[in-house]
Amino acid sequence: MPIVHRRRGPRRLAAVAIAAVIPAVGMLVAAPPAGAHPFGPPLSARLDVDGAEVAVTWTAAEDDWVNLGEFLGAFTDQTGGTGGQLTGAELLARSDNLPSYLLSHFVVEQDGRPCEGQVTQLEDLLTLGAGMVYTCPRPVGTVQLTVTTLTDINENYRTVVTSDDASEPAQALFTNSTATQRWSFDAPAGGPGTARAALMAAGALILAALAGVLLLWWRRGSTQRAATSDLVGTAR
Repeated sequence: MPIVHRRRGPRRLAAVAIAAVIPAVGMLVAAPPAGAHPFGPPLSARLDVDGAEVAVTWTAAEDDWVNLGEFLGAFTDQTGGTGGQLTGAELLARSDNLPSYLLSHFVVEQDGRPCEGQVTQLEDLLTLGAGMVYTCPRPVGTVQLTVTTLTDINENYRTVVTSDDASEPAQALFTNSTATQRWSFDAPAGGPGTARAALMAAGALILAALAGVLLLWWRRGSTQRAATSDLVGTAR
């Protein structure tokens, strides 16, 4: 039976809260399609490096966010405890399970040790996506990146990761069978590595200048001593 790729209006994340109070539509929302979007365009993520930090921005289509929200049980409380109706995106962003899910499915390692991660952005998921920052022990040169988002829902999910800071690769496809890949980055401008190099260069210049001053002082002293010796010899 051929697979038809199409978006399903009732599954739009912004309408999940309304769907919950309409039984007919709610049934549609509660029944995830068997492999609808995993066979469509892949998910996407972007890496940005600044010194010892790796920032990850993950974006997904609306039905993918819905799949994740249902998987995490984010839509069970439609009011969020505020007494007002919330959209599906707001419910997912407030889910206690979302940060831990993101940090366990995006893993950055340096020298075989995981970099410490924290979720920094969950507002307006549909537009901005989810943001995480990973702090490594030292300035980032080469890291191992593991991406397994939504593959626990459907193993056919894929994620394309890109980075303007990376020297190799600039883009890579992560799949269920290729979940971990190595990334190399150029030294970030203005990062700790650059600052350290600038300090070393400045120190070398200062030492060279001091050496020049000492040499000049020594030469002047030698000239004065020679002149004094000549005068003493003449006086005798």
